[in-house]
Amino acid sequence: MVTAATPAEDNDLRDRILSAAKRIFLEGAPETATMDAVAQSAGMSKKTIYREFKSQLELMIALMKENRTDFGQIPPPDPNEPLDEQLTRLIVRVVSYVMAPNSMALIRLIVSEIRRYPELLKEHKQRGLPVEVVADWFRHDIVKAAYDFDDPEDAAAMVIGMVVQDAPFKLIFLPTETLPDEELERRARTGVRIFLRGIAKA
Repeated sequence: MVTAATPAEDNDLRDRILSAAKRIFLEGAPETATMDAVAQSAGMSKKTIYREFKSQLELMIALMKENRTDFGQIPPPDPNEPLDEQLTRLIVRVVSYVMAPNSMALIRLIVSEIRRYPELLKEHKQRGLPVEVVADWFRHDIVKAAYDFDDPEDAAAMVIGMVVQDAPFKLIFLPTETLPDEELERRARTGVRIFLRGIAKA
């Protein structure tokens, strides 16, 4: 008699597949990113993987969702602390996370697979990092009361762009490049100060 897998066993199987997918998709070369390689790394058959994930696209999307979940929650603006200090910390946190090795490997994977799976670009945008996270912060009433902007997403994209400049482009194509913590902190403080000065209400 075949015994049905328990939820705990299903979760363990899914975790094993995702761990193997990280090793293959995020740590290896794009040309080695196949379901056969994931199955071999996970120590199971490809058929077993396809029971959990119907396609390679679905598996890659699961990695993207997990990456976003790992970021955690963002606290709302604190009325007892200067908003520029809070926004600077948020920008540093978001940009540090996006430029971390796993996140950049995920972006490189998307770039390499975008022709086969154009849905990845839409899915990546919907995951909300980094623009949507900062846009959500701009949507709070306390921020809107102090600053004048039409669209929170435009505002978020502008201030992030001022901070990161060409760093993501370099990291995509030159993985050994880095943006040192002190340089990121300097860029964030300068970018936030200039940006908020431009949209502050009189």
